[in-house]
Amino acid sequence: MAELYAFFDPNGHLMFSDEAQARMCEAADPHHKSPLAFSIHRSSWGGDGLQGHVGKSSCFVATYPPNPIATRVVTALGGPTQYIFGNLTICGTRWSAGDKQPSLRGLSKAQQDLLMDVHAVVCEETVGASPQG
Repeated sequence: MAELYAFFDPNGHLMFSDEAQARMCEAADPHHKSPLAFSIHRSSWGGDGLQGHVGKSSCFVATYPPNPIATRVVTALGGPTQYIFGNLTICGTRWSAGDKQPSLRGLSKAQQDLLMDVHAVVCEETVGASPQG
């Protein structure tokens, strides 16, 4: 089974992709191809978590357009309160014995369903937006 990650573009669209981890990072930061990572939901040892990736220059409006849908999705999931510009990618994480940091992994089915549900609610609550995936 392919490992999937979520991709939110600045227009509010949610897509799932099974491309390699390197491509996921490129999608988050197409200009520099080295995104900043942040925890949305920290995984406990042996459990699943969520990690977001955004462009290094995501604070510069001239480089990346605002992404209000992704911003609200991250906030709804209990992630950090920060405004997101440009693309956002989200992947799964897992802690294992001996790890100094969580390893990146594809999203579980439950995580995919959660992201789709939260995205749909955020789009409904955002004026002029409709859920698309």
